[in-house]
Order: sequence, then C-alpha cells, then structure tokens
Amino acid sequence: MSFVYDQKVVDSMYGSHVVSMAVDYGVDLVKMWPLQTNQELENDVKYAENLQVMFSGMMTQVLLKRSEEVDQSVAEAVYEGMDVLPGVDPEIIRTLMDANHAYDVMASYHGVDGIELFMETARILGIDVETRIEKEIQDLMENLSRTMRSASGFEVDDDVAENVGICQSATVDRNEFARRYLASMTVLDALINLMCYGTDDSQEQAIRVLPVLLFVNSMRNQLSIPPTFINAEQLINLFGLRDTARQFGRPQSVFDSSFNPLTFSTTVKYLAFFAGQEWLRHTRFLEWDPKQAEQDAKDEDERKSREALAKKYNLTSDGDNAASDADLDSSADSNLSEDSDSSEEAGSEPTEE
Repeated sequence: MSFVYDQKVVDSMYGSHVVSMAVDYGVDLVKMWPLQTNQELENDVKYAENLQVMFSGMMTQVLLKRSEEVDQSVAEAVYEGMDVLPGVDPEIIRTLMDANHAYDVMASYHGVDGIELFMETARILGIDVETRIEKEIQDLMENLSRTMRSASGFEVDDDVAENVGICQSATVDRNEFARRYLASMTVLDALINLMCYGTDDSQEQAIRVLPVLLFVNSMRNQLSIPPTFINAEQLINLFGLRDTARQFGRPQSVFDSSFNPLTFSTTVKYLAFFAGQEWLRHTRFLEWDPKQAEQDAKDEDERKSREALAKKYNLTSDGDNAASDADLDSSADSNLSEDSDSSEEAGSEPTEE
C-alpha cells in the first residue's frame, strides 16, 4: 500500500493556531447536538440544502472554468428541480444538474463501497481516472478504517477495524475532535496527490479534486465531524501553495507514498481557516430565530429613521429652534408606520457570509 502517513507530522499540526481556532468553532457547533427545538431542526435542514447549493455552484464554476461565480438563485432553482431558466446558459444548467447528481451519489457513502462511489462521482463530473491511480485509491479506501482509527488515536486490531468501519460517535473533546479532523486531512492530502498526478494546471487540478472534496465531507460525517466548504477561488489558490511546498522537499512519487508531509502541512494550515469559517456559519444557521430577526430588523429601521430625522432637523433649524424629542418621536412613529410593510418582510433567513 502506498499510503503511509507520518504520525509525527500529523501531531505537529495540533500546535497550529489556525487549527486550534477551527477546532474551537467545530466543538462549539457539535455541542449544539442533540438539537433542542423544531426551529433548530428546520434550520439544520436548510443549512444542508444551502450547502449543497453552494457546492453545486462552486463545482459548476470550476468545471466550466468560469471566472465569475454562478448566481446562487440559479443554483437554487436547479437544486429545486428546474431544468430550463430564461436567460440562463443551458450549459450552466446541465453542469449544475451533474454537480447535484454527483453530490447526491457521494452523500450515500456510509463507510463502505467508497471506491465505487468515488469513481461514479468522477464519471458524472466527466473526470477520467487512469487505472493505476484508481488502484491506489482503492487500496487507500480499503484500509481507511485502520488509518482513521489509528490516526485518531485508537489502537484497533486490523481484523477488528475491517469489521467496525470508520463510524464514530460525536465528541466535544477538543483533542479528540482535532485528531479526527487531522486524520481526515491525511486522506484528503493523499487523494489530492493521487488525483492530480501528472497534472500541473491549477484549474485542471481543481476539477480533478472535486470528487475528493465530496468524499472527504462524507467520510467526515462518519467521523461525526461537520462538513466544510471552500469556494472556487480558494480551491484554485490551494494548488499554488502546494506546488511551492513541494519545492522545499525531495521529489516523491505518489506510487511510493501518496502522503506528502509538505503538502499535508500546507493544506492543513490553509484549509483549517475555511473549515472554522464554515463551522461558525453552520452554528449561526442553527441559532437563527425568525422572530428575533424580525424584531432586530424593526429596531434597525427605527434607528435609521431617527438618525435621518435628527439629521433633517439639524440641517433646517438653528440652535434656538431645534426640534424637541417629542417632535422626533412623533415624526419617527409616522415614518415607521408608512414603512411597516418593508419592516415585516425584513426578518429573512441567514445568508451566506
């Protein structure tokens, strides 16, 4: 097997500030389970839908090599089943449909049949994988349970690991959460190295890594680690950093070892920041309260109205003829009454940050 990770390199990432910050956000998110209210459950469903919409848009942008992001309203419409949209390039719609199909296929991963789902996802996205690379990926996935448990700090007999799979219960222990996250990153790095073998162009590398991102998120689900997300620009930038990291080490063939200490360290430090951002966004999604959002919007409208009226009176009166507080209150109440319709609609759901 060509995938042999270096535990010392993995352990060295525990001291990374960006990893520590990300773990804090991740643990805070996991602490919210089990979700306590119907609103939280509904919010989590909406988060999952929003995440798939974001992924489909990102994958479409990468696959079509677009410089502009795909309009989220278009991605949402295709996610909801629309296959024709006025004024939208049919190629974008077809690619969004393929991206959603690939996302759904990989979401069915439950610790087994990883290579079949991985290759099916690659096929849907139009990505060719040569036979020897497929064999290396298969070897990695066949030993995934042993790797995940060992890198996560579990001492499990190989025969036992083969039977118990990689599924693990949720943890709010920072060290355990960090171990699982970093264990998943060893697999991410190895799969990126394998899928990008023989490809130097960063845009082509980004395309070939799309099945990897989907697989690792599904694998993390089995480890009770929340999903992560990066946009197209962030993904493409990753490959420049990885190429630079390789220059500081000896050349290494993926067929000798698909784990590269230099690319692993660079990838962890880069992606941990975005993992923390996504876990914080997920937390805010769960915490969203429509009634509080509506009240906050009304309070903000009132504040803006008062500021506008105060400015108006200050501009049109001298110091001896300034408007009284009662005048401002009366005018503000009248102004708010006229704008009540817009205020009632302002309690919208959380948006992507």
